[in-house]
Amino acid sequence: MGLTVYSSSIEFCAINHHGLSHCFDGVKAGSICGVVFCGTTDNMQYHKLLRVLKEEVYKEIGKPVPVTLVPQYLLPHGGLSITIYALNCPTDIVTEVQDGICYSRVESNEESLLFIEGIAATDFTLSVKQQSAEVFRKLDAILTAHNFTVSDIVRQWNYIGDIVGSRMGKQNYQEFNDCRTEYYSKGDWQNGYPAATGIGASGQGIIVGCIACKAAAIYPIDNPLQVAAHAYSKQVLIDSRADAVKSTPKFERAKVITTSRGACCFVSGTAAIRGEQSVEGCSAAEQTLLTIENIAHLVSKENLVRHHCKPYELKYAHIQVFIKSAEDYNAVRAVVERHYTAVPTVYTIADVCRSELLVEIEGILTSQ
Repeated sequence: MGLTVYSSSIEFCAINHHGLSHCFDGVKAGSICGVVFCGTTDNMQYHKLLRVLKEEVYKEIGKPVPVTLVPQYLLPHGGLSITIYALNCPTDIVTEVQDGICYSRVESNEESLLFIEGIAATDFTLSVKQQSAEVFRKLDAILTAHNFTVSDIVRQWNYIGDIVGSRMGKQNYQEFNDCRTEYYSKGDWQNGYPAATGIGASGQGIIVGCIACKAAAIYPIDNPLQVAAHAYSKQVLIDSRADAVKSTPKFERAKVITTSRGACCFVSGTAAIRGEQSVEGCSAAEQTLLTIENIAHLVSKENLVRHHCKPYELKYAHIQVFIKSAEDYNAVRAVVERHYTAVPTVYTIADVCRSELLVEIEGILTSQ
């Protein structure tokens, strides 16, 4: 998977005056498989803003491409970040639209790939269960149309409004995990669960985007410093009801996909957790350092070999840093920049899935 990631930012007001032309400088339109925006918006304005962004991207590209809008405040001063995912493919990237959802499709001798834009629930005021059911139904319809199964998902992004909040005694994140587990029960997961991020978002909406891939070599990667998320004990899962199911979060710490063009490693949302317990009593900067140490162990050559993967020399192509409180931005950024030199990075405000966690980091690494 020859993946390249480009990042930039733009003010909201600049879209009306100048469009997005400068954001696509140096990017070949035919190589783009997806575009992700991050910027604050509420329940009422989300779908309107998404339509505007899709129209502006269409003006620049000349065809529909997957566009995801993540409702998170961009640090330090607001506006919009734009992250462009491009593929170096031996065949053309085909874009299609089904039920209003755009996705890119690649078919080659080495891989079949679907890059599906963030599927947003139609009505953000509905329950987490209702929204999740709609999103997973639409996602499954796209996968099925191209002979993919849920087990072919290698990377999934889950944006959950008010993630640590509760409705009727059930935490929103736990409600989402129960719905995800029900949907995932359709799969055999021979290549492990997807790499994934489950992170907070403004408003009350559920938005899920993913990459599904069939390739000769796909490796689920665990972290020796952490218990696999799908193996958590019920003690660290939150649900106040006596009859709670408490499904575990179904994801791997990372996923590596390899072809003759090299390797791509998707690092799941990672925080200051050792074993299965949060490391508490630390500042945001200290949690950031612990998180970076977790990722370093995860993607090390020694750990890749432990999982029967070649010891690739992986380089960071893109990272995203989710910070719970804006007042921690400068301290967190200083730690990040000390360890990730010249790596394209997006910083946003978002609640992490545990209230005591102050920072989460996800990333993409490649062998090129």
